[in-house]
Amino acid sequence: MSRSVRLPALLLALASTVASAADGGEARLRSFLADVQAMDGKFRQQVVDSRQQVLEDTSGSVAMQRPGRFRWNYATPFERAIVSDGEKVWLYEADLEQVTIRRLSSGIGDTPAALLTGKESVLERFRVDKSWTGDGLELVRLVPRSADSDFAAVTLGFDGPVLRRLLLDDRLGQQTRVELTEVRINPRLAPDLFRFRPPPGADVIDDSEL
Repeated sequence: MSRSVRLPALLLALASTVASAADGGEARLRSFLADVQAMDGKFRQQVVDSRQQVLEDTSGSVAMQRPGRFRWNYATPFERAIVSDGEKVWLYEADLEQVTIRRLSSGIGDTPAALLTGKESVLERFRVDKSWTGDGLELVRLVPRSADSDFAAVTLGFDGPVLRRLLLDDRLGQQTRVELTEVRINPRLAPDLFRFRPPPGADVIDDSEL
């Protein structure tokens, strides 16, 4: 068989492989939104600037449950907590001895939190920009449809059904990178996990009625 005959066949095979990879990332995301009702694990979070310089390096534990409930406990280098019960969000900064309370906005809109704790209908607020495989993960990059969104894109990386990576690109050229480990899917989580009681002596700023 001549090379001119074999080459189109090879290109068709490669195109088919790329299409499968593209479908895989979006399919994993839809499965995650539909089937994963709760998860917990450990995380490491880095913020890098446009020159890839690390501005922040933190770690801790995370738990999430649909709809709208999550808890991010930052252990290093500073103790912080971000907690939502689906109606209110508490931000605790131990070094400042301060707690800020806000209302979880109507739905959480087109934020990354919506992708992690919202329903499949949240995808109506995003456009799938790219889907591919890399580092052993199925990745999908989403762009918010609203021009008023605070961020430019979010990328989720899946290892089978397990979310392993979250990349958030803001509109100032910075990127937040979250790597998840020790992930459990659909564990039984105590309701109290998603409530926050300010520690004694902490200043409380309650903006939840605004």
